[in-house]
Amino acid sequence: MTISIDCVYLCVVPFYAHDLISQQSRKLWIKHIERRLQRTVNLGSFKKQTKRLLFSKTALAIPVTYLILFVSLILLISTTYSVAVLKIGARGTVLRNSVAKQNMQFLDDAIRSVAWSFGASEAVFMDNCGASFQIAATAKSLTINFTDERTFSDIVFNNSIGRAFYELETQEFSFDNSFIRGDDRAIINQSSFTMTQLYVDTNNYRELVLCYRPSVTGAEAGIANGKPLNLVRVYVINLNSSRNLLLGEKFYLKITSLNVTTVSSQYEFNSSVSSLALKAVFDGTSSTVWLPISSNETGSAVTMEIVVCNIKIQEAEV
Repeated sequence: MTISIDCVYLCVVPFYAHDLISQQSRKLWIKHIERRLQRTVNLGSFKKQTKRLLFSKTALAIPVTYLILFVSLILLISTTYSVAVLKIGARGTVLRNSVAKQNMQFLDDAIRSVAWSFGASEAVFMDNCGASFQIAATAKSLTINFTDERTFSDIVFNNSIGRAFYELETQEFSFDNSFIRGDDRAIINQSSFTMTQLYVDTNNYRELVLCYRPSVTGAEAGIANGKPLNLVRVYVINLNSSRNLLLGEKFYLKITSLNVTTVSSQYEFNSSVSSLALKAVFDGTSSTVWLPISSNETGSAVTMEIVVCNIKIQEAEV
């Protein structure tokens, strides 16, 4: 039997081709297996590193640091907000107190404007200051004693004369002094001092009070029965003709001078007198005014006049 070369080629070439293809496939599979093993090794390393990170102090430090920063930021914002609110509240308090103070000054100006003028009246606008305005007609008792503080004494006035006041919402005041107008003396005898007492009540720091203390003048007025005649006048602004009021927000007040009354008393001294005193007790505060008295060897005469201006404060219809 004869085998041709062509037949040999047909048999050998496919065998070698198949062998080559088998070798290439093995190499590819080996590379694939190596890559999978490498990934597996890397994944195991990653898991180990992750476990180390989770259980290490460094891993806890990072979130704790962020938590501390976050809490600190929240505290800073809260503190800043609280301070801002307090400042705004303080400024609001100062503003409301200033409005109350201005309202009472306007009211005082109106009262002194109509006082001593029969029938005179004036309206006053009271702006909203966040407080309640009140008239206490029977408040502020006033007692005046005419005396030499030895053997002579006479009560020449004993009555309540009323007051107006704001009852504020806060005890914090922006005023430098408890007295805005006037001072704490219960009676005065100098025209350069005002009868007005506008002040913050030291016993109740929520009240801004307006009232009027008496004022005294003295002068020689001639001769009576051979003795020098001295004229002493006590001026009183009386608010107790008003009704008790309780008003809030903004409103108008009408101030009217109802009348002026005068009560006279005569005193005669048979010995020389150099001075006499008027001692006032005004709502618990006591003050004394000494007046020089003209006299001769036979004595002196004194005419005492209590001049009262009755003021009525009422809500005005606008």
